[in-house]
Amino acid sequence: MPVAVAALSAGLLLASCSDADPTSSSTSNGTPASGSSTAVVDGQVRVTELMTGLDHPWDVAIDRAGNIVTGERGGRIVVRHNDGRVADVSADTSDVRARGEGGLMALTLATDFDASRTVYTCAASNAGDVRVVRWNAAADWSSMRQTGTVLAGIPLGASGRHSGCRILPAPDGTLWVSTGDTADPTASQDLRSLGGKVLHITADGTPASGTFPGTPVHSLGHRNPQGLAFAPGTDRLYTTEHGPTIDDELNLERPQANYGWDPNTGSGSYDENVPMTDETRHPGSVPAVWSSGDPTLAVADLEFLGPSWRQYNGMIAVATLKAQRLMLLRLDAAGTSTTERVDLLQGSQGRLRSITTAPDGSLLITTDNGDDQDKVLRVRLG
Repeated sequence: MPVAVAALSAGLLLASCSDADPTSSSTSNGTPASGSSTAVVDGQVRVTELMTGLDHPWDVAIDRAGNIVTGERGGRIVVRHNDGRVADVSADTSDVRARGEGGLMALTLATDFDASRTVYTCAASNAGDVRVVRWNAAADWSSMRQTGTVLAGIPLGASGRHSGCRILPAPDGTLWVSTGDTADPTASQDLRSLGGKVLHITADGTPASGTFPGTPVHSLGHRNPQGLAFAPGTDRLYTTEHGPTIDDELNLERPQANYGWDPNTGSGSYDENVPMTDETRHPGSVPAVWSSGDPTLAVADLEFLGPSWRQYNGMIAVATLKAQRLMLLRLDAAGTSTTERVDLLQGSQGRLRSITTAPDGSLLITTDNGDDQDKVLRVRLG
């Protein structure tokens, strides 16, 4: 279905630091600092720098008390306390293998975090795979202690390519995990591989509902899905997925479904000239809810917007890397196609990696520009 597009200017107008967030100056030597400025983008959204001086922060989480935690791909974990202080979290991440696209990726809080202090991460391991690991966070966020491996054996390529891993804790305590195909031509269509899949597991790593028998695989035929979010008030799970040079996708997750990515054309090589959803070779493959067409935007993560976003309430916010914008998509009533698109933050913050909704409805967004120039941003309507 055609999508109406509203493009908003990327120009930044610096405003006074009237935001309630405590401020301090940024550093340039890789030491994280509290943010120091607020900007208004074309009268639409206010952007506040909450943390600066980061290097490839992948995910971001916030607890009920307002403490914000992020993890750098290299393994460092950093907290911004609710009083504005920024500090490293002491955690043994020596097993993290940071190479290429791999490293410390997902970092999220358990649904019962207030009581359990449980944190989940997904990271490339020196053992040669990607692992979902459980941690216990100190009450003051001074440290995190590893308490067990929830799931091991997610494949990891030598280069780290397509090793992306996102974790979404569900209200019932189970975990949804998206995995990349490691640029292996056979992984995405092989039920024996955990690569190129959406997984559904219990908190102890066993298969949860809707999976193929004897495996945690909920769906297959994925290239590199890196976003997971439930539509509010429903059990509809949406994913965002990187295409090759065309057709990034927004997908609606279905149990035991095939999403049609299959770069194995018989030559033994990773053939990226195949369709993202190959219904010819895999009849019944689930079509995308939305596709970027040509070119790709590099869609990385998504969240649903709440009432504080007024006219955008209910739209999906998608962080993009290559396109360097926050893309908003409105779903139709059935949730199976899109009817409207709005682009925000066009080029103003560089590459956008992850999105988390704060308790006040604002978005916490990590940038992915490297060289200790990355930030955690708070984005809200102006």
